[in-house]
Amino acid sequence: MAAYDAIVIGLGAHGSGAALALARRGLRVLGLEAGERGHGLGSSGGRSRMIRRAYFEDPAYLPLLGAAWAAWEALGEAAGETLVEVTGGLYAGQAGSDVFRGSVASARDQGLPHEVLSGAEIRGHWPIFTVGDEMGGLYDPGAGMIRPERAIAAQLRLAEGAGAVLRFAERVVDWRPALGGGLEVETDAAVHGADLLVIAAGAWTGHFVPDLRLPLEVERMPVFWFEPDVPVADVSVGRLPMWLMDTGAEGIFYGFPYDPAAGLKVSRHHSGEVIDPDAIDRAEHPADVERVRAFMRRHMAAANGPLREATVCLYTNTPDFNFVIDVHPAVPGVAFASACSGHGFKFAPVVGEILADLVVGTPTALPIDRFSAGRFAR
Repeated sequence: MAAYDAIVIGLGAHGSGAALALARRGLRVLGLEAGERGHGLGSSGGRSRMIRRAYFEDPAYLPLLGAAWAAWEALGEAAGETLVEVTGGLYAGQAGSDVFRGSVASARDQGLPHEVLSGAEIRGHWPIFTVGDEMGGLYDPGAGMIRPERAIAAQLRLAEGAGAVLRFAERVVDWRPALGGGLEVETDAAVHGADLLVIAAGAWTGHFVPDLRLPLEVERMPVFWFEPDVPVADVSVGRLPMWLMDTGAEGIFYGFPYDPAAGLKVSRHHSGEVIDPDAIDRAEHPADVERVRAFMRRHMAAANGPLREATVCLYTNTPDFNFVIDVHPAVPGVAFASACSGHGFKFAPVVGEILADLVVGTPTALPIDRFSAGRFAR
């Protein structure tokens, strides 16, 4: 008999959510993570992640988004801490931009409380922004941020409390059907047996399902924190919202309120630098910083102060920038997800539940046909 009912490969945002969901269902769960506990070398670090309600990307995400807000609240109650911090959200751009136009449409379609702002009104509300009159914005007072390291730690802690066994710094090298039935997962330390397998390996997901030829591209994402040239109180939580700004040719930039431990986070959404996740350059390069400083000189001049901290995270992108959540078409008992493309963290506990549904064969209550891996074959 297999030693475990289910094995989860990857214990970042979505893998930790899957391990928790499976353990809560009474399964014997083994979670395997190549990095140390709490590491920031994948896609789940960076001190702050957005959770939004006016979702410009695609209406298909709205059912998952509603479930995610409820899931984060329940997770926080179970963990004894608040995981979603309401900051408000500003989504700005020119009239035809996806960020502005799509956010306004989403807020109106859902009947969300919101304000549509002119460029002058944006400057009046938040003087840190030096946007032109050609810009507009949607302000969503209910949006907020999640501290990813705390959120993942909470999911891991609750999974262990529900009986899951979690192993860190143990790298999975292969998995296969076992001769006697079930599945084997080989690591650099042992071979583990289970009846079910969830693959939530982030940038390495494609490595574990090479036969599916998923068109996943991994993008190197430099992230920065600066010391602004304004009083900290003017750009802290309660004063400055988290924000997205579509500048057109320069790209989309985003940021969060001031973090006393790191500074004011300002970064570009998508770098265009496709890399091998096993050979990622994690150094801070002048060109990376200059790209963000050029944006700040034009749109956030007072934020363009000393660089306090920098890191590199990973986006895993599909061609249509939508998620992949599916079961393996040839091996029963295997489910995988790349809830990716730079907007997936906020869905972590919901994706974990969906993966648990898929791998045990329970119909999931949420619409996920849009995220089928088969769409790429078609």
